[in-house]
Order: sequence, then C-alpha cells, then structure tokens
Amino acid sequence: MLFTAFVAMTTLLFLRLSRLPSAIDYSKSDLALLVSWLMLTVTLVVDARFRIGVVVFFANVVSFGLALFAGGLQADAREHWLPAVNLLIVHIALATLGEAAFAFAFAFALMHLVQERRLRQHRFDRWFLQLPSLATLDTWALFASAVGCALMLLAMATGSFWGDLVLHRWLLLWPKFIATAVCWAMYVIYLGLRIVRRAADRRLMFYQVVCFVALLFNLFLVSGRTPAGVA
Repeated sequence: MLFTAFVAMTTLLFLRLSRLPSAIDYSKSDLALLVSWLMLTVTLVVDARFRIGVVVFFANVVSFGLALFAGGLQADAREHWLPAVNLLIVHIALATLGEAAFAFAFAFALMHLVQERRLRQHRFDRWFLQLPSLATLDTWALFASAVGCALMLLAMATGSFWGDLVLHRWLLLWPKFIATAVCWAMYVIYLGLRIVRRAADRRLMFYQVVCFVALLFNLFLVSGRTPAGVA
C-alpha cells in the first residue's frame, strides 16, 4: 500500500511539475508536495535496506500531512521570479532539501515524545518495541536538524546574493528572509541546547516541534513577494 501511495504521489508530482512553464514557476502547493515526496522517497529507500518499520509510519504521517497542505493550497498564485535562473534554482533546491531535513527532524521528535511517554507510563507494548530507542531518535533528530540548518543557511545566502545580483539590493529586510532567518535561529538554538545538554529531554523535543510549526507558518503564510513587487 505504501508503494502504491508512492507511485500515486510521484505521478501527481510529475503531472503538476510538467505543467510548469519553467522549473522556478511554482506555487506553494507544488513546493509542499515536493517536500512530502522527498520524505516518502527517503523513507522507502531506507526501509528497504534497514526495515525500520514504524519509523516509516511516523515519517509518512508528516509526509501526507504536507501533501494535504499542498491540496489545500492548490489554488495559490504561482511565484513569478526575475532573471538569474540558475542561481535561483540552486536557492530553491537548497531550501527544499533543508525543509525536507527539518520535516524528518520533526518526525523523529514526534517518535521521541511517543516513546518517552510510553516509557514513563511503563507501557511496553508493540509501539514501544518497534520504535527505536530514545538515544537513537535523539541522534537522528540532531543530525536532521544540523543538515537542515546548513542547507537553509546556504539557501538564505544564495537568495540574498540573487537579490543583490537582480534587484541590486540585499534582501535582509524582506519579510520572507526575516521569517526564514528567525526559523533558522530557532533551530540553531535547539542545536546549541542539545550540544550543551548532550541528550534531549521532553521539553527540548517539544521545542523541536515548535520550530517545525514556525517553519510551516513561514512556508505557507509569509508572503514571498519580492521588494520589487514581483509576485
């Protein structure tokens, strides 16, 4: 069934992207669908090799949630960009991969919270036995967040350079850049706290969830209109 869902999502993504005039003429719903497809693809590949079972379930809950967002935003106006296409494609690719990494970190945080709750309640049921250990989930969340931060920093840098190249101004005061920088800083705080504490507790994992909610707010609700007034 999971493979059928992957085929269906791949087909939908191909149909959506094949209708775009160019690779950068996309909508927010296209971006959400691409992130969810990346999550589904990675979890299928990893599960085929390591049989991680219930991890796939949690990762795909997040993936299909993003796909639902994509459906709800389907009527959104597409983003129309100015020239310097190659640099902009690099920026979009880095941002998309960073958001996918943060989505994985969110899924691992959810699994950590579920596992920690069952451990405190001494509920050693099937879920507890199939989920990875708290230490493993903590490590995965840390790694995914670190990768996401690195990719997002590169995305902000290339986006700003594109602004200077095309608009002849740095986009440091652009609402989208400010919101993205705030989200990035929130994840950096998470990384700093995690390194200092050397292990994540329930509050830190809740903070990880808050970071992802802020990222969704930035992705779907903060305007991407450029200072030049191009949508």
